[in-house]
Amino acid sequence: MDGPEGDALREAFVAFHRRNALDWTPGRWCVSFAVRTSGELAGVQAAEGVWAGGRLSVETGSWLGLAFQRRGVGTLMRAAVLELVFAGLGAATATSGAFELNTASARVSERLGYRPDDETFLAPRGVPVRQRRFRIDRDTWLDNPDRPTVAITGLDACLHLFGVTG
Repeated sequence: MDGPEGDALREAFVAFHRRNALDWTPGRWCVSFAVRTSGELAGVQAAEGVWAGGRLSVETGSWLGLAFQRRGVGTLMRAAVLELVFAGLGAATATSGAFELNTASARVSERLGYRPDDETFLAPRGVPVRQRRFRIDRDTWLDNPDRPTVAITGLDACLHLFGVTG
């Protein structure tokens, strides 16, 4: 396990989500969704949006428990957040990353229509690790006849919180 454990993990988890809530503005926000499968917490799917020049760009990120991997859950949870940001919020682009050894995450991106974008190096454990970056645009997502069906309800009342007007 990376990072703190026990009480320290809970404190870091709460602090992260509290910071996201306190820092939220319609021009820059981060939302995280709990993903449940058969009543069990399977993972978390997040989207971080930034409005610049009248365009919304979103970074997607996720964590999926080992017991739920390789069952299609990761693809469905990413598809749900892409439907939200593109069809629901009108985002122009979405990006995501996958560490070099996380081929399953890279495959989810490719399966959903992302294209390779660039690469960066991050050091989550103090040692630089290559991260492959992926990008998808709104038209590619919306024009994909194989994209999963996702129902979005109750969003209209919240659009202003995401910087969507009119």
